Amino acid sequence: MMLISILQVILIFVLPVFLLYVKIIPFKYRLHVLFSIFLIVIAFVILEGITFSDLGIRFDNIDGHIFPYILFTILVSLAIIYLSKYVLKREHYIHYWHDKKYHILIFIPLCFLQEFIFRGYLIPKLFEIFSSSLIVVFINAILFMFIHIIYSVKRMDLVLIFLEGFLLAMIYVFYPNLIFATIAHSIHNFIAIFFKFFINEKA
Repeated sequence: MMLISILQVILIFVLPVFLLYVKIIPFKYRLHVLFSIFLIVIAFVILEGITFSDLGIRFDNIDGHIFPYILFTILVSLAIIYLSKYVLKREHYIHYWHDKKYHILIFIPLCFLQEFIFRGYLIPKLFEIFSSSLIVVFINAILFMFIHIIYSVKRMDLVLIFLEGFLLAMIYVFYPNLIFATIAHSIHNFIAIFFKFFINEKA
């Protein structure tokens, strides 16, 4: 069981990104690869009989989980704003969402797709390999950062992605709700892009 889980993690979360990074798969197909990963995950979800509840798509724990996610979303949002304005001195890109209207159409679905893959599916899979929550959260954050190298090679961007992935994984482990995780992820991404993170794509 553990060996199968390790192979699944490598084949789904490591190999495709590596092939993009070394340009065996052309960069222009990055979204195709991400969608293919999603389809593969869906296939395993069906084959393994994983339920919506197992994936964190649930409504029975809303009352007990909403406050931690609200607090988490607000605190991380304020941290991103403070870091961007006063530490990194980044200019905001107020016209981005006006200039890139079509991005809004895929923004939240893309965040849900990432949360579904990395939190809903990957975290339980990692728990089949490791017993330590801290190790699971750390590896989840590393793999979450790893897939983003196909979008950006800026070190600061990748550091922030790792921290975001670590915090999202941490709160998800204790409060597993994919809906709230997606909302938090979407808000944080919206603010990050407002301050010009992740805009200059890898050539």
